This record gives sequence, C-alpha cells and structure tokens, in this order.
Amino acid sequence: MKTRIFACFLATFVANGLARFGYVVLIPIMIISGRFTQTESYQLGIAILVGYIFGSVLVDVLKSYLSLEMIAKMSFLLISLSFFACMVESFPFIWAWFWRFVAGVASSALMILAAPLSLPFVNERHKGKIGGFVFAGIGIGAVASGFVLPSIARHSIDSVWVVLGGIALIACAFSFYVLPVLNPAKKTSSNQTDKFKIPFFLWLLIASYVLNAVGYLGHTLFWVDYLVRDLHFSTAIAGISWAFFGIGAAFGSLGSGFLSDKIGLKNAHLIVLGLKALSCFIAAYCIDLTWLNISIFLMGFTTTGNVTLTNAMALHICGKNHFTTSSSKLTFAFGIFQAIFSYLFAYWITFLQGYFWLFMICGTVLIVSALIILPITEQKILQTS
Repeated sequence: MKTRIFACFLATFVANGLARFGYVVLIPIMIISGRFTQTESYQLGIAILVGYIFGSVLVDVLKSYLSLEMIAKMSFLLISLSFFACMVESFPFIWAWFWRFVAGVASSALMILAAPLSLPFVNERHKGKIGGFVFAGIGIGAVASGFVLPSIARHSIDSVWVVLGGIALIACAFSFYVLPVLNPAKKTSSNQTDKFKIPFFLWLLIASYVLNAVGYLGHTLFWVDYLVRDLHFSTAIAGISWAFFGIGAAFGSLGSGFLSDKIGLKNAHLIVLGLKALSCFIAAYCIDLTWLNISIFLMGFTTTGNVTLTNAMALHICGKNHFTTSSSKLTFAFGIFQAIFSYLFAYWITFLQGYFWLFMICGTVLIVSALIILPITEQKILQTS
C-alpha cells in the first residue's frame, strides 16, 4: 500500500508540479531564447488549463471500459510524450499547443484519480495525513522546477524537455509496477448513472471550489510579471519568489491534513480559505519583498491545502462509491472557471491599471468561497452503494 500511495504522490508531482506549475519557470526562458514569442509562450501556459476541462470528461467515459489504474498509467504516458513532443522545433506552433493541451487533459485525469486511488484504502484517522502527502507532490514539483530547470536550460531548452519527459516516463513505469487493479472498469447503465444525484452539500463544495479556481489566478498566472514589470524586481529575484509558492504548496497539503485531523475538515477548510484570501490582500497592499514572499508562500500553502481538503470533504459527503464521480465533477467545474478567467484576467489587466484591483477581486472571491461552505455539516450525507 505504501508504494501505491507513493504512485499517487507521483501523479500530483508530474501532473501539477511539473506539467502545470513547472511551465511557469520556462516562460521567460523560451521568450528570451526566441523559441516562442511572448504571446505564444502565454498561450502554451493557457493550453494546459483548457485541457484541464476535458480530463474529467475523459475519466467519466473511460472508467466504463478501463480500470482507474489503467487510466492513470495512460495519463502518465501522455504527459511524458507531451514533453518530448515540445522538443520538435520544425513543426508549427499548433503542434506544441496541441501537446500542451494533451498534457492538460492527462494532468486533470491524474489529479482526479490521485485521491480515489489512495484515500479509500486508508484508515479513516489517517486520511488527512495521507491525503496531505499525496497532494504535496504539487508543491515539491514546483520547487524542483524552480531550482533545477533554469540551470538545465542554460545548457539547452531541449535538455529541459528531455529531463521532464524522462521523469514522467519513469513515473509511468513505476505506476505499471505498483498499481494493481483495485478499481476495475464498471459498465454503468443509464439507470445506474441516474442513481447518483449531486447532494446539496456537494453543490456548495463545487461552488466554493470554482471560486478558488478564480481566486488563485492572480498569483499563479501573473506573479513573476507583477514583480518584474510593475515592481521592477530582477527576474532572478522574481524567480526565487516564485519558489516560495512551491515551498508553501509542499507544506500546504501536509499541514492541512494534520489540521483537519485536529479540528475537523470544515474548520480546517475555513482557516485555509481565510489565509488564501489574506495572501491576495497582502499582494494588493504590500510592495516589500518580505511581505510579497509571505503572500506567495501562503498562496502555495493554501492552494494544495484547498485541493486536499476539498477532496476529503467530497469523500466525506458522497462516500467511497461515488468519490470518483464527485472528484471528476469538481475538477471539471474548476477547469472551466480556471480557463475562462485566465483569458478574462489577461484581457482585463490592461483596463485595471495594474494588479491592485486584480488581487482585491481575487481576495474577495476567496472570502465568498469560504462563506459558501459554512452550511456543510460534519455528518456523512451520502453512502449509497
């Protein structure tokens, strides 16, 4: 079981730590090298967010024909192939965009499956800590990307793609070895599909989660640009500041897991969302580097904390038998709002005259996301078979 849990850790490490947040480090490197223009580099970053929308649809379709374990293994492989495909310079830009989109689809699938492949097989009193470890892969991947990839890129950008592809391929091989089928394919008739009705508390959780998809974009899309162009810090200092996001993210899933074991899922979630809103208000009002690093650290901490606690609450509300479905719906909704508002914020930023109002909007949205989950009770709501 320990190797299974580690494979789920690798799922978040590869899917979000490398494929999603690791790419942030590469954007200025590719622009400076001339590999892609500034617009193309940002479009590749958004491509993975667009792919995120379709990951949940893929899981819902394929789980009737393949085991959840096989879907995860295929997703590892697709992410690895996407990294290697981005090495090819002779093909038009749409080639790279397509493979970044594929990486988004596969990353979304892995993020959906990381919890269902691990948490249902863990003792109830250890779920918080194990869930924290699994989702710590997001932060550890972001930290590793921030410190390692720039050094590799000094040799060549192709070397970066090879290293990323190789890591994902090793994770894929490991998953084939340690993920025996415990969740076989289940043919679902229309009657069986209709049996799952989204409980009211899950609707509240979905609403809170999509607001988090909006509230964290100010930091996770624009942070380096904000520090360099608005506050006139060097790119090196801005890059180190971004590493604080990864450090916070690594601690966030573990910290939120321990916190939920002590004070309960909902109370822990409310604290995490409050800190997440605070990180936005700090960014809006403070320009001192120390406070800015505190802000990005808190955003990293609460981003993975929110993912961990949202999945744990979904399991608590819907039970093991509907966990994959509920996780899929959460990720699908998150992906839609993340993709839509990433485009909207990129467009609005020119009219907002700087980042102050962007961070204020994000902080306000996150306060609302906390208020939405207040009616959720601690009792299990749905445990149908």
